[in-house]
Amino acid sequence: MFTAIFQHQVGYLAACTLTALILGGAAWVLVRRLGNPHGVWWAGLAFTLTGVLGVTFMDSGRASGVCVLNHQFAEPFHTTQGLWNLAMMVPVGILALMAVRRPLPVLVGVVVLPLGIEFTQATADGLGRVCDSSDAEMNIIGGLVGLGVAATVLTVRRSFDWRAGLKGALIASAAFLLLGAGVARPMLDFTNVDGTGLSDADSDQKRAVETAVKEAFGDRYEIGQLYEQPCGDLPCKNIIFNLHSREKGHGEAFGNGSLSWPDKQHLNVLLEDSDRPTVMGYPVTGAKAPSTDQEANRVAQSYTRQQYPWAKGANVQQTYPVGEKAQLGWITNWRWTHSGVLMPRMLDVQVDRAGHVSQIDVTLGPTRVNLPKAKLDAKQAENAVVKAVAARLRANGSADATFQVKAFTVKAVDQDGKWAPHWLVNVTEDTKEQGDGAQPSNPGETYRVNAITGQVYDSGGASMKVR
Repeated sequence: MFTAIFQHQVGYLAACTLTALILGGAAWVLVRRLGNPHGVWWAGLAFTLTGVLGVTFMDSGRASGVCVLNHQFAEPFHTTQGLWNLAMMVPVGILALMAVRRPLPVLVGVVVLPLGIEFTQATADGLGRVCDSSDAEMNIIGGLVGLGVAATVLTVRRSFDWRAGLKGALIASAAFLLLGAGVARPMLDFTNVDGTGLSDADSDQKRAVETAVKEAFGDRYEIGQLYEQPCGDLPCKNIIFNLHSREKGHGEAFGNGSLSWPDKQHLNVLLEDSDRPTVMGYPVTGAKAPSTDQEANRVAQSYTRQQYPWAKGANVQQTYPVGEKAQLGWITNWRWTHSGVLMPRMLDVQVDRAGHVSQIDVTLGPTRVNLPKAKLDAKQAENAVVKAVAARLRANGSADATFQVKAFTVKAVDQDGKWAPHWLVNVTEDTKEQGDGAQPSNPGETYRVNAITGQVYDSGGASMKVR
């Protein structure tokens, strides 16, 4: 446990301990000179706070400006990190009340301190780490536990007044609320998660992301926050992460990505998500700003020769604009087919208007697999999807909704270690309105149909039942 947390930072921990001892001693001397009889408790509080802050900000990096809000409050109680966050704040609560002897100001302190730490991690470069509501939650609970323990002891000893410091606590609370709502809140972006298992990535996952990112971009970017996220109801996980520019003066710029786990076969990285090129775009050596599909294709080809030379083996390649006037640049696809079946290996590279790579999507599947003969043709696959989608719409009370389906290719899909042919079927909502004439359909979703069994899977990979 401690190896994972402290990452063998012996020198840092030694310096932190020495600093805590010095500050603890200084607090004791100062309090004694002021005539306060609780110098030992103040010394212990200074020592403990220094240790908590030192460990919290250890191995910190760039700030992302993003905080994760976990809506499942019980989840951190089942993780080592959550319990550690709770435990390390218990002595802070105890020592703070034993030193101050005023419960209400201490109550404000044990709530504000964790919130301030998370805010600092989200906004201060050099102190950035992981801004997570679960960390603040467990820190606050730990502080309250310590406060409760000390309050019980002092109540038995009749050593303090419960109402002491009420006015100051109310003023401080109001001030912190105003600062939080008016200053801190506008500085942060929040990512909401529903408690489906988002947790910090472990050391193996971090190394896997570092390897994948280095293969794609060399040392151009610095890796920031990493999390492990389950794929909903599917038996898989993704490592999601942030990338930061290493260029000076652009520490606030970042992109994001994901790597499938544990197979490490699928990497997706979004460096830019607007029609304006930014410092996050990956510059391709010798590339110029493209203005046509052909010029963008040459940039993408140059990039793949440098980073993914295996792409030259693809037997299908296509470049097309993103947006009516290529506002977001161009995407070049590399695909492998065998006997008319789309193979699992794929590569997509998006190039922006400045000639920089703005997004990549890499799937490292095989280029040839042995498949059983398909039993369903395109029409049968479409009928299976129609029945499955109609059943889902009826179950959701949307039986009147209309849609269109179109099977467009067969792809090799790995299911439970066995390869099977699957029809890919595009499903689009029918948006024709009476009296308005024909309207363009909404962007479709790709469903899959097992060409052997007829089982239908939605765009998220979940199996669908036909009633």
